[in-house]
Amino acid sequence: MADSVVLTVRPCGTTDKEVTEGGRVRGTRIAAPRERTRRPLLPVAPAAATCLVALSVFSTQSFSQTAAPTAPAASAATPGGLHCTGAAVRKNVPVDKDPLNGQKDPFVGPLSGSDLPRDVLRSSVANRDLIFSVGLPCQESVNTSGQEVDEVLKQPIGLDNLQRGFDFYSWRTFIALNAPADGTPIEQAQAGAPTLWEDMNSFKQLLDVMLPADQLPPKWPTDRAGMEAERERLVPQECSALHRQFPQRMIVKMIEESFNEPFKTGPLIDQHGHYAIFDILMNRQMFNYIMANHLNTKAGQAANTTLSVDFPAGLNAKGELGAFMLKVSWRILSPGEVQAKNFHMVDALVLTPPPATQRCLKETLGLVGFHAVHKTVSRPQWIWTSFEHVQNVPARDEVTAHKLRGPYSFFSVNCKGDCAENATPPTPWDPDPALELRFRSDDSFKSQIVRETPLTNAAKNMNAIFQSMLSNSVWKNYMLISTQWPSAFSCTSQQAKSPGSPDPKTDFFKQPDMTCSPAPTFLANSTLETYSQGDVPLASSSCIACHSNAVSFQESASNPQPGRPNLNQSDFTYMLEKAK
Repeated sequence: MADSVVLTVRPCGTTDKEVTEGGRVRGTRIAAPRERTRRPLLPVAPAAATCLVALSVFSTQSFSQTAAPTAPAASAATPGGLHCTGAAVRKNVPVDKDPLNGQKDPFVGPLSGSDLPRDVLRSSVANRDLIFSVGLPCQESVNTSGQEVDEVLKQPIGLDNLQRGFDFYSWRTFIALNAPADGTPIEQAQAGAPTLWEDMNSFKQLLDVMLPADQLPPKWPTDRAGMEAERERLVPQECSALHRQFPQRMIVKMIEESFNEPFKTGPLIDQHGHYAIFDILMNRQMFNYIMANHLNTKAGQAANTTLSVDFPAGLNAKGELGAFMLKVSWRILSPGEVQAKNFHMVDALVLTPPPATQRCLKETLGLVGFHAVHKTVSRPQWIWTSFEHVQNVPARDEVTAHKLRGPYSFFSVNCKGDCAENATPPTPWDPDPALELRFRSDDSFKSQIVRETPLTNAAKNMNAIFQSMLSNSVWKNYMLISTQWPSAFSCTSQQAKSPGSPDPKTDFFKQPDMTCSPAPTFLANSTLETYSQGDVPLASSSCIACHSNAVSFQESASNPQPGRPNLNQSDFTYMLEKAK
């Protein structure tokens, strides 16, 4: 392995060595029947937790051993679902005199300044079709070298170039997952166009995996008829009548975590007085691992005492997609908002949460938050991508400067009376079935949320590039908040040494920090980690740090094998805690 290079937030000497090669996933685009413009899918699942953390030194090393020397063809190793390709965005790059200094994105010019250079937008137009066609990355492709350069020392700023690479990865991920499932180019996607990630062949909802004990185990057939049959089997009785009338609507099953944010910090209430709704999904790789190891039930987890949970990881060299989680947030749209078509929309049947009398509501939902989380061989702590709708909330500096651009979904520009910012709602929090997901009958409380951690200039400029390429699409209304990734490369490369450890051999004994120094230190989506925003260690939201605490229902082995430690951990996901 190459020697590590210490990086700090400011200038550092770096090499031109690549950190890792990247790959893309080509999604299978499948046309599906629609009611209006919607296809079948989804029940809603619990909100993933967030919290804590620390960021220390940044170290880098070459991961050329994980990279394919040439891009492999699209893989068909996994039947159904999404597939990987190793195709690079930048092709035929000069080996000796690269004008972009080893940078993985094709944009000409730095992004970390307050202004976006014109050359950057010109290069984005020239490369739009290529960027939109390569598909979903199956492994990040980043480099310490690039166009983010210290103007005094004239040296690459390693951390800034790496963050730029991860943010480019995140936008490519967002583009690929939200491409219309019927093959329409994403730059033409309209508000109601079903996306690739919503297709039942791509992702499966958590609550369709962690089923009650009195139901048969979940299945995920690879044929369309089999998937439709499984969906029909899982339709809630309360929604059966509406489902027969509107068979193409997404079915959203709510539990407490579908409206109550992580660590039971409270619900998020929009400016129409409705609850925000949260959902969690997994891809086939994650589902197959759960089922193969009997992790879909408490009993199965408890009996599996020798298993160190280690989900499959994406690898460019083999054209493989790793385990992938999605967490999305929706809000109920008014008739006027439906007509305005500024949100990606789904027609849904929403099953209100227990234990109160459940109701099935016919609603149109608008996408307001989007977490995409992918495990790769070179980032076994996963890569955490977060997007939001641009009109969710104002930033703190905008509120302070009175430069508001409402209306917002979760902030009132003209609020009168009690306008406490980022305040949790008054109790009780459980939805009243009679109010049909309105928080209060008199609409006496509506959230007044402000974004506490500002977007960096680099993130704003990356957003401006992609939004310009999506100017005729509903997706121009979405923005990247940031990408969090484990930054200590010498840490992320460690593999388990326990006898018989299966691939990908993730090492969960990294000391002193199994999170491998998340960068940036804190990351919060205003709709998914509303009440844990900020930069307070051990209190503010950090995806990797918090999810490193996730556990399962595994029990310690009565006769542990020598040299093989038992770890009650669930590989950075809280999904296993929802087993029944």
